[in-house]
Amino acid sequence: MMGAILLAVLPVTIRTNEGEKLEGKLLRIRNSEVRIEGKSGEQGLSTEAISSLEPKNITTKRGPSVRVQLSDGSLIAAESINSQGESLTLQPRDQASIEVPLKEVRSIRFRAGTVTTDSGWLGLLEQDQRKDLLVIRRDGERLDPQQGVITSVTESTVGFDLEGTVVDAPVDRLEGIVFAGEPVRGDAGSVFIEDQFGSQWRGEQVELDEGTGQIVLTLSQTMTHQIPFEQVVSIRWSSGVRLLADADPTKSDFQTEFGTKVQSELLNAFFSASQEPDSDLKMHGGSLIEYRVEEGFTRFVGAVERDGEVRGQGAVGVRIELDGNEVWSGVLSDHQAQGFDIPLQDAKRLVIRVERGEDGEFGDTIRVTRPRLLK
Repeated sequence: MMGAILLAVLPVTIRTNEGEKLEGKLLRIRNSEVRIEGKSGEQGLSTEAISSLEPKNITTKRGPSVRVQLSDGSLIAAESINSQGESLTLQPRDQASIEVPLKEVRSIRFRAGTVTTDSGWLGLLEQDQRKDLLVIRRDGERLDPQQGVITSVTESTVGFDLEGTVVDAPVDRLEGIVFAGEPVRGDAGSVFIEDQFGSQWRGEQVELDEGTGQIVLTLSQTMTHQIPFEQVVSIRWSSGVRLLADADPTKSDFQTEFGTKVQSELLNAFFSASQEPDSDLKMHGGSLIEYRVEEGFTRFVGAVERDGEVRGQGAVGVRIELDGNEVWSGVLSDHQAQGFDIPLQDAKRLVIRVERGEDGEFGDTIRVTRPRLLK
């Protein structure tokens, strides 16, 4: 029977929201309950009490380079893609194909990211796009986004309407495409599944089909997807989001370029980081802000750009540190956003620093676009 096979081959580790670590053999995932058999016998846990479930001895593998991001935050590594009318058919590796409405697709990236291209690509994803973008990768790994309308997508070409002229852009010349719409907020769904090929699935409900050993993930009211359990790296039920603009920093400081007799409390009141509409942070050159990273969060996501009211053309640097170690840096010399998606590992402290450039404290003002911690 399949139940006996599952007992033999599905050892898992479960972490609860209270920090407890449980080990055992997976019996069932059904009706918002996980059942395992441990040393003390069979035990059932509500998914509301579980932070994560991780199969033992699972290794990640190199997946397809094409990444399709859905508006719910799912990021799918696809062997092949093809649009038909108002839908896009995706073929994940060693999984069933899935058909997604085009209106639910945020972006398709055709190439593996690099240190040079990642910040520009992620920056485009963090901005509202009024039109579709065809993002060309030029010599020197420079990204060149062109506005228009995406008319079709195949493995080799993208149909693109540029002011009435339709062209078939070769995929091997492109970084990717971004569909018109708002940025992905990353807080959709209550279940987050990562598979060994790099896909990150967000859904509303998950069950284990004991007859086939497949994880059945409900993505939406109209979509489900099956993932072989042996491909699952982790399942997380507390897949929430923490907006830094809504959190209390452990430190917020500002230092002037030259000495001053003005009290530091007054300087911080005027120049330290401030919350802006849409959960953004505004920061001036010479400022830093620090946050505590709570357990369970795995990624830090957002973008940085020159504040829209700044006219200065000098360069301003931004650095992000985890536990005192620099993990990301960018130089803003124009109003193009630069994005970041940083693994948190086991970091306890996160710091954002704005370097003082050539335009003074006000000219070196930047906006951190919806910085957030994701589980």
